[in-house]
Formats: sequence, structure tokens, C-alpha cells
Amino acid sequence: MGQTFKIVRAWKNYISGKISNLERLRAKSCTTCDHAVVGTYEKLMPDFQLKEIQGLKCGKCNCPLSTKLRSETDKCPLGKW
Repeated sequence: MGQTFKIVRAWKNYISGKISNLERLRAKSCTTCDHAVVGTYEKLMPDFQLKEIQGLKCGKCNCPLSTKLRSETDKCPLGKW
């Protein structure tokens, strides 16, 4: 599966507003990670379903967490999920 396809699917999942148990577990892991840092995404992509990660990005890969953790096939660059 190509990287572009992964990104599009993650955005689709973000826009749908539906949250899976997997996404909740990933969000929980990300909120305690030292690499979860404040980005500029909160204004562009408010996350009303997973408020604990709203506005955060991964400091390792620079992806917004709101879409990163919603990618069904993507993995944490630190191996946490």
C-alpha cells in the first residue's frame, strides 16, 4: 500500500468522526509519549472525538496525531503501536 493511500485513508477516518478501540488505545499511548508535542494543527484540524491529542504532532515523524493514529496500517515510529 502506497504512502499517499495511507495518508488519504487516515484523513478519511479523521473526517468520518468515528473512533475505533484501536484509535483510543493509540491515543492513550501518544498522550504519555515524550515525543508528542504541540503543533499548529489544532486550528486546522480540531479533534472533537479525541481531545487528549488535539493539536499534538509526533515529534519523531512530524505527523499530526489526529490522523496518524487513525491510519489502520501506519505504525508508531518508536514502535509503541
